[in-house]
Parts: sequence; structure tokens; C-alpha cells
Amino acid sequence: MSPIIEVAIGMIFVFSLLSILVTQINSLIMNLLNLRAAQLKEGLTDLVVDKELQAKVLAHPLIRMVEASVRPSDSLTPDQANDIITSKPRNVTYIEPSTFVEALVSLLATGGGNAFFDLIEQGIEALPDDDQKYKLRELLRDVQGFGNTDTREIRQAILAIPDENHKQILVYALDEAEKDLGRAASSSGDMIPLLQGIRQIKDRAFQDALKTILITAKSLNETRSKLESWFNDGMSRATELYKRKLQIISLVVGFILALILNADSIQLLRAFWEDPILRESVAATARATAAQTQAEAGAAGQGQVNPNAPTGEISDDLERTLQQLLDLQLPIGWEFTPITPEMIAAAESAGLSNPQGNLRNAWNLIPGNSPDWAGNLLRKLVGIVVTMIAVAQGAPFWFDLLRRITGGNSSSQAAPVVNVTTAPQPAPIVNVTTTIPEPQAVVTRFGADILMPDDEV
Repeated sequence: MSPIIEVAIGMIFVFSLLSILVTQINSLIMNLLNLRAAQLKEGLTDLVVDKELQAKVLAHPLIRMVEASVRPSDSLTPDQANDIITSKPRNVTYIEPSTFVEALVSLLATGGGNAFFDLIEQGIEALPDDDQKYKLRELLRDVQGFGNTDTREIRQAILAIPDENHKQILVYALDEAEKDLGRAASSSGDMIPLLQGIRQIKDRAFQDALKTILITAKSLNETRSKLESWFNDGMSRATELYKRKLQIISLVVGFILALILNADSIQLLRAFWEDPILRESVAATARATAAQTQAEAGAAGQGQVNPNAPTGEISDDLERTLQQLLDLQLPIGWEFTPITPEMIAAAESAGLSNPQGNLRNAWNLIPGNSPDWAGNLLRKLVGIVVTMIAVAQGAPFWFDLLRRITGGNSSSQAAPVVNVTTAPQPAPIVNVTTTIPEPQAVVTRFGADILMPDDEV
């Protein structure tokens, strides 16, 4: 195989392993800080901006985003609502859209009260006890619940009252109720409790937003469908925001990881090009791994990092991946060796490179220790940044590229793997058979899929 191809395979394989480490570290961070639940809570509060309703949604028994317990009919002070909103979220990473809609509708209906129908209720109670009075009571009760009765049926029953005084009082009361509810109230009786609740929302901007969403709804089922679409749209925005945060976290983690391991892309590229034993060893392991993951993908699917796995399990996986990276005997890691004039002279007499150009030696990066310390520091920083950007692309990207270059063929013959040392002669050959899991980037989609597909990383 061409040395250039082997160098490319080696670099891609190293980026794959480092990407796995970044994904696993991200999973640990998200588990420890409960970031998915925090983002879901933030998405809900961005969606429902009325503070009292916001607190009740978070504490609703169907949602349970926080530990607080609030009855839908309770009236909350601003301080009480704020305490609930700012409380620590529970480990809830997914809410079914229909569940959210049921919680919201129940809260709106409960908070609506019967103020709009007080005059009608008083007028009905003033009627003599007869069948018309009982019929009007039933119709009003049905309107105040999620029944099928609408205000037109109540109007017909009122117009059938023989007493003109009672009739005029009830017609006036009904006109006022319909005026308060709006024209949509007469289109479907089962929406009246919801419309009452919307009119009671204190935040006018949020009230207007809900009215805009529901203005064309003709029934409660259509209302639920529109609210679900509104919820999914809001959760999609929360997902995109979460993905951007995760990308930033990946860049930061990638930089810190590359810095700690001294995974300098320029240094690795040079080592692969100059050391054919190392190059062939890593390329052989990469081809074997590509064939293994291809076989697993064709059978039971690619190995993936489960973001909901226990923290201890993720820690164990991280430790195994790190060990697999170290087993490749790459020129990574730091050393600190003061360079003396005698060492420089000895290297020159032996025809070796100047030890002051060794970028693994942190001593050469300290100002004044090397004539070209500034250049060394700049080259090191560029190499680390290149690694950071590469690993932030995600392991699926690099594994897919690796399979394309290697052909992803399980019949590929792996070349012997050699442990590289500083001795002139290569160490004994070791066959590497470890399986490297190919993880999926950890991205939560709230109110929809928990994990995003690989092509959305």
C-alpha cells in the first residue's frame, strides 16, 4: 500500500479514537451536570413564558420536570412561581408531545374559571324551578366542561323562555360572555373551557401567541393537534440550541484532551511519514477495526455510546478506549528534559536531529530555553488546534471515511502490528484484535427522538 495512503489511514484512525474519547467525556459531563434535562427545562420555559403557567407546567404530574408539587387550581405568587422555575430539574430528558398538550390543556381549563358565565348562572338561578331551568343548567355545565354544547344551543334555549324579563337578562349575559370569549367560542362548545383559560393568562404576549395558534381551530382535537405542532417546533429549536452547545463543549473537550495527551496532528503526521514501522502497524490495526465495525454494522448495527448509560459504565468505556489509543505506541504524551550543550553536540556528532526541535519536550516550549521557542510554541499550538477541530467532527464521520479508504472489507488482511520503541531493532510482533466501538454523537432531541442520526452530528 502507498505510504501516503497508510499515513492517511493512520491519521484518520487516531482521529476516530480521539473522537470516541471526546464523545465519552461529553457523556460523562452531561450525566454529571444533567445537561439534557436542563436544556429540556429551558426549552419548556422558552415555550411557555407566562410565569405562573410556566411553574405549573414544570410541576405538573404528567411532566414532573421539578420536584415541586402544585395543584392546577392553586394560585401562585410571583415568588412561589420563581422558586419552582429556578429549582433543579429532575432527570427527565424526553416529553411526549401529547403529554405536554394534555398537561397544558388541563391547566388552562382549570385556570379558566367560570367568570364569563357568572351572569348567565345567576340568571338561570333566578328562573322558576321547571324543565327549562334544569335544561339550561345542564347546557351551561356542558359548556363549562369539555362538552359538545356551544353558546348557540344555550341561546336557543334562552329564546324559548316565555318570561320576557328573564329572557332579556339571559340574552344580555350570553352576549357579554360571547364577547369576552370571542367569535371562536361559538364555533365549538368543547373549546370554551380552553378559551376561558387563555383569557385568564396574565402574560399578554403569550396569550396572544396561543390565540394566534388556535384562531383557526374548529374543534378540541384540532386544537390539540395545533398545540402539538407548536410544541414540536419549540423543541426543535431547543434541540438545535443543544447541538450548538454540544459542539462548543466538544471543541473545548477536544482541545483539552489534545493538550493533555499532546496529540499534535503535525507531530503525528511527521511521525507516520518518517517511521514506516509505526505507519504500517497503525494502518493494519485501522484496517482490521474498519472490517470489524463493518461486519457489526451489517449484522446488529454499529456500536454506539449510550448517553443514558450509567456514569460508571461510561467511565469504564472511556478507560478502555484510552488504553487502546496508548497501545498504538504513538508519539504522544509529554516529556520534560532540560537540553544541555553537550546533548546538542552529541546529537550532531551522531547525525541526529537537534533535540531543541523536539516538540514532545515541554522544555523546548519555554521562552529562552530554545532559540526557536516561539516557533516551537506556534507549531505546537497549530497542531493541537488541528486535532481539536478534527475530533469535533465526531467518530461516525471518521469511521465512515476510514471504511471508504480501506474498502470496509472484512477479508482485508491485517499487516503485523509492531510495538515501536527507541531501540534500533523493532520489538516482537503483536496481532491486534481489539474492537473499537463506533459511537454516535450524543444529541438529544426533546419531544421527539432522543438520539440524532449520525448524519446530523
